[in-house]
Amino acid sequence: MTSESGLKVAIELASATPAGFLNAGWSPGAHIAVCPTDGLPWADREADVIACGPMVTGLPATTLVRLLQDCRRVLRPRGTLGFSVAADDDIAELRRLVELVGLEEVSPVAGFPLGEPGSVAIGFTKPDRRALGDPPVSILIPAYSPRFFGACLDSALAQSYANAEIVVCDDSPDAAIESMVRARAHTRALRYLRNPERLGVRANYRKCFDVAEGEFIKFLCDDDLLAPDCVARLVDAFRAASDLTLATSHRQRIDADGHCLSDQPATVPIVDADAVIAGWTLANAMLMAGLNVVGEPTTALFRKVELMGQAPGYFRFNGTEGHGIIDMVTWTALLLRGDAVYLRESLSSFRIHPGQRQHDPTKARRNVESIRELQYAWLALGLFERIPRTELLAQPYPAPALGSWQRRTVGTLPTAPRFVEAQWTIAAGATARWGV
Repeated sequence: MTSESGLKVAIELASATPAGFLNAGWSPGAHIAVCPTDGLPWADREADVIACGPMVTGLPATTLVRLLQDCRRVLRPRGTLGFSVAADDDIAELRRLVELVGLEEVSPVAGFPLGEPGSVAIGFTKPDRRALGDPPVSILIPAYSPRFFGACLDSALAQSYANAEIVVCDDSPDAAIESMVRARAHTRALRYLRNPERLGVRANYRKCFDVAEGEFIKFLCDDDLLAPDCVARLVDAFRAASDLTLATSHRQRIDADGHCLSDQPATVPIVDADAVIAGWTLANAMLMAGLNVVGEPTTALFRKVELMGQAPGYFRFNGTEGHGIIDMVTWTALLLRGDAVYLRESLSSFRIHPGQRQHDPTKARRNVESIRELQYAWLALGLFERIPRTELLAQPYPAPALGSWQRRTVGTLPTAPRFVEAQWTIAAGATARWGV
């Protein structure tokens, strides 16, 4: 049942259902039964408006996150999700959770149905994420070591995608990187910024992000390489698929001399064909295994605006900073906000050499601790209960069809850490026993 202007749904509104709205919820009087933990019974991008009453905002956070995610799935781009709340209610937590799943607050919410006398409406909208034309891209190089920098910069300069700037933030102790940039500055849009004093890895990433002028962000580590059509192929993904917040691909491991290395569990392709993947299921597979199957910072492309709500402390997820794992914590934040495209072609090369930070035992231990903190932050949302940790929800790419999500097993994932496996076992047992 849809109106001429699109589906309108009222979920647990305390007052009579407004004209033109479907009455849904879990109370006895609802015409359409909805269990907030099971998802909404409508197709992707079918609804123009979803109006929620006070019982929705009173749900536990883990239940509310699930419902909010499904509201985003059901809404059309620029559709409205609204809540009827008491004028004096503290809605800070509601705002936080809605932003976490990728919706934006809008005001005022004109003509929105209210649940009770004296209540007010707060509204959010689903962004239209499909890219049009040739949006500007910032290729960001947080540079420190000159050893492989020349080849790295040349791979950025060789990109077939024309509407791209290259930004180098130089955190090195001498002028070697600057000299390489100056020698190539005439070839295409290239900005060089030298840090007056060393910022360190995380702060240099933040500086790159802050000064980026492109709509899309493409990080490039100073020892990695991009294939010539890397940016073009990843931008294409945002043109082809709706609701996308991240595009990534297989990456090729190479050694210090540029020779190809075999795949490791983290780099084995996670799908048997190019695919659109429901973002939260990709984050779940990555985090429950504790393995970065999405890729290093060089691998992915995303919109800058998707992280602007984190300013000024970018690269975190649900209160977790993720020190040493900027990539995993950023991918988690993006994947909870929308879907991903994974391409099996190797569009970047990830260099393995003795000088890397992960070979430092102290830093390696810190990274492991950070992954565990990120896993706990994910477990706290309860989303891991919705699907086995080795499964993804995916659609064909480049021509996904509405409602064509299918489960695909990722057979290459290693055994989950013991504490993660224990949480999954407890959740699965509760589901079997109570049907929740």
